[in-house]
Amino acid sequence: MNRDHSDVPTPAGYTLSNTGDAWADAPGSIAISGFVDGDVTLGLPRYRLTALAGATPRAAETLRLAELLDARHRVVPFLGRDEEQRSLGEWLTATRDRPDRAVQLIHAPGGQGKTRLADQFADTARKAGWEVLRAYLDPGEPDRFATGDQRRAIAGLLVLVDYGDWWPATDLRALFTDPRLHRGGPVRVLVLARAVGYWWHALRYWLRATLGVAVGEFQLAPLAPNTDTRERLFRTAAARFAALVSHSRIDAVRVPDLADPAYGSALSLQLAALVAVAVSHDRTLRVPSTLVDMYGYLLDREVGHWRQLLAGNAVTSGIEQLDRVVLVAMLAGPVPYYLGQAVVGCAGVGSEPGRVAQLLADHSTCYPPRNAGWVLEPLQPDRLGEAYLALAIPGHGWSSHAPKPWAVGVVRALLRGAGMPTAQAARVRAGALTVLAEVAAGWAHVAAAVLLPALRDDPALATAAGGAVLAKIIDLPDVDVELLARIEPFLPPRRHVDFDNVAREVVARLAADRLARNPDPVERARLHIAYGRRLANAGDREAALEQTDLAVAAGEAAVTTAASPETFALLALALHLRAHRLAAVNRYPAALASAERAVELLTPLAQGRGDSAGSFRWALAEALDNLALRLSNVGSHEKAEVAGRRAVELFTGGSRSARGERGLAGALTNLAVIEAHLGRGTEALATVRDAERIWRRLTDEEPSVYRPELALTLNTVSLRHAELGQMNAAVTAAEESVGIFRNLVRANMVAFELDLAAVLANLSGYLWQLNRRTEAFQYNTEAEAIFDRWGGANPQAFSLHLRHLRENIAAMRAQQSPVDLRRWELGAQSFNS
Repeated sequence: MNRDHSDVPTPAGYTLSNTGDAWADAPGSIAISGFVDGDVTLGLPRYRLTALAGATPRAAETLRLAELLDARHRVVPFLGRDEEQRSLGEWLTATRDRPDRAVQLIHAPGGQGKTRLADQFADTARKAGWEVLRAYLDPGEPDRFATGDQRRAIAGLLVLVDYGDWWPATDLRALFTDPRLHRGGPVRVLVLARAVGYWWHALRYWLRATLGVAVGEFQLAPLAPNTDTRERLFRTAAARFAALVSHSRIDAVRVPDLADPAYGSALSLQLAALVAVAVSHDRTLRVPSTLVDMYGYLLDREVGHWRQLLAGNAVTSGIEQLDRVVLVAMLAGPVPYYLGQAVVGCAGVGSEPGRVAQLLADHSTCYPPRNAGWVLEPLQPDRLGEAYLALAIPGHGWSSHAPKPWAVGVVRALLRGAGMPTAQAARVRAGALTVLAEVAAGWAHVAAAVLLPALRDDPALATAAGGAVLAKIIDLPDVDVELLARIEPFLPPRRHVDFDNVAREVVARLAADRLARNPDPVERARLHIAYGRRLANAGDREAALEQTDLAVAAGEAAVTTAASPETFALLALALHLRAHRLAAVNRYPAALASAERAVELLTPLAQGRGDSAGSFRWALAEALDNLALRLSNVGSHEKAEVAGRRAVELFTGGSRSARGERGLAGALTNLAVIEAHLGRGTEALATVRDAERIWRRLTDEEPSVYRPELALTLNTVSLRHAELGQMNAAVTAAEESVGIFRNLVRANMVAFELDLAAVLANLSGYLWQLNRRTEAFQYNTEAEAIFDRWGGANPQAFSLHLRHLRENIAAMRAQQSPVDLRRWELGAQSFNS
């Protein structure tokens, strides 16, 4: 595959544990050290873990006015939150009745004090003997202390994860499976987020179901719920600031109207106190009366800081040039130096290499980076930076804060990523989109002036930062169905673990709007089919079945209204899909009837002549493959083999295509199941290995699309080996299948957890046959827990699976020697299901 060699490595994060600390941090480089206890990372990781060593914050006297609000510097004494600290302390403490691994979410709007509480808690944990790491969502070399010396942690490991709702789902789940979080001893992970949503609901379920982790959560209440508390905290902060701000007079500090609910957060109170102290030296100065004006006052002071540095020759760039770089940093920073050069050039702030280097150096003088070798440190605290971005964009209506006419152009340039190598542009685009989506949620004009127009011009941008950010975008008030319709074609066309949930929401809104217009039966059938597929991808089996029922009804109406090859084919597709949906909830006789009728409708169409006959033959092949599975489900294996072989013949008889390759691989997998039922084990193994080779090739090309099919096929491979008495080979294939399904469950447990349970049950049986009894019990118990959860929601569909699993466990306990256990077949899924 050709590749632009100017690209940096895409964030891959392949990690080989316990082979020594090494880092390939330059494009294309690899470094390996000796065999020691550590990690080797190839490619840029998607996140990094950094040790918190409890370093002393910078002296408060050296901080700029805005820096006094930054939670990192801990300028104002930590007050209150006694109940939260007590609760976190109990959660941290490891006792015999608590699991070794636990996760806690704290969520609240920005400025509520989440970071300060977490830092205070981290100090307490460190003093109690816990090692404390912070997880950052950016590529970069991990702190060396965070990867090797595991003996330093006496009590356990605590990991802090900020901006949890900004992390892509796959990256967040990768963090929770990091080997450093699964070493010996207690592990606690504290996640901070501004909002909960489907990202957390999915993660919470997965943590409990797949990792067996204890999960808790609470919303951080406002620090100051009443006026008396607010005044006490205001005066405490004002007294501290007055000791640091020159020429201030604490006796002249004017207290704002603290009855305003806007002053319920820690940051807003400290902001009001800081600004009141800053203007206290001159009673003729107007005290800003709103939070926006207070942020504006601090931003004016930041500009004064730049002017002071320029006057003292500490920087050479002009004020407007610095202003532009600050905006770029807010959207794209912090980044490594080489990427900073590309970002500044892309934004049009500087073009000549020497000028770009000077701009980066001057910005670093104004805002020193936290990490050596990095540039474009954003304004802090976050809310100040977000206010800066919002006030720079025209349309906010605050006449005292003039917008910057060049700001929209800079933002749009970063979203385009023009002139940057592909991987760099993708990273910058994702970061900028993430920030814009967050700011737009609080400042409507940012959505109206920048974000939504950019999406209308380039709807492919909507998927640039992953499913979680797209979910925030589609929840913006001004996102209409017209924009959703423009975004829809750029959603992954098939199953995609990071987008399945948000794609379901997009298509649901579009379907509701389009169906409300009372379209003709053909269009109704297509809408129900499209929505049903998205529901199935997201794992909502019952709702997907309901949509295919509606699609069949609309297809029947289409045939009645205007019978034609096209309407017959549409009805056949709806019937074909309904067979899959019925089988997914174990309604096999009904699934068989639906599949039979689909084949009946397609057979004469596939035998015709003309340009459309070829596509009808592909559809018939897929329907026959489906029919073969449904016949096998009800025990008609001889008839199933006939249908399965017809499907294989049709897939191999046409011109080679991606659709044909997918169809052939699935048909071969299913035919192998049928051959095994007919007692032809050796033939079945050869057939499924042919399918495995196709799926591996397809998975190498598009892993996010084809991994589920490869996992299903590997389960079939394992079963065929087991039937031939080749238990070690069966274990190898099943373990690979389990590994793939575990990764898939991390992203979408609803869609893949039942398949994981079935393969775990099979693996348990193989291990039992090999006298590996402890492992066998472990996997069967895990499978039982999964089926038990699903059985609670749908007893009719899953009670049989539970009974079989419990029969297996009973047989294990009763037998002192290996016993043959029940096994679960998972047929390959139709790629048009």
